[in-house]
Amino acid sequence: MAGLTGIVAGGLVMITAKGGPGTGYGIVGGVIALALGVVASALGWLALTRSRRTG
Repeated sequence: MAGLTGIVAGGLVMITAKGGPGTGYGIVGGVIALALGVVASALGWLALTRSRRTG
């Protein structure tokens, strides 16, 4: 769930930002949140599938 939240929050920041990097609208933070959300979702999915296989 945390990964999906990061994806949504990062996407919203990127969509609503009025300027590019360095303008103070948080676009760089949005990109980082989006990327980390994707990674967290992938790792969560992997852990879930491994836990179902082993026990």
